[in-house]
Amino acid sequence: MISADDLHAYVDGALPPGRRFAVALYLAAHPREAAAGEAFRMQIAGMKALFDPVLDEPVPPRLRRRLRARHMPRPRWLIAASMAAALVVAAGALVAKSHFAVVSATTIHIPAAARGEPPAARRLPVLPPPAGAPKRRHSADI
Repeated sequence: MISADDLHAYVDGALPPGRRFAVALYLAAHPREAAAGEAFRMQIAGMKALFDPVLDEPVPPRLRRRLRARHMPRPRWLIAASMAAALVVAAGALVAKSHFAVVSATTIHIPAAARGEPPAARRLPVLPPPAGAPKRRHSADI
């Protein structure tokens, strides 16, 4: 069995000689695939008949102008300004990176007195609900 890629390459004449011979033998033994290859060949011939005359037409003037404009050299001041802008951005990135590296490496020292009391003692007391408020049901009450 041959792949669709092999069949297309065979029709296009893009297979190496050894593989081309193997595909030709396969197509000789399988007329259905050979008919598909011939249909591809006919489709290519039809497209060439339709579109080959377009290849001989001259390039339209507006496209020729765009091609010329694309290949015009850029002013040197524009290149220099672009390079300067890139250097400024790179320098800013380096400064920002070094600044944030210093900030993130900063050690915070907590006084021993603040570390001595347990966290529960620093919490605010829980107040009872106001009078007349509906009693909250907990999952354990259900």
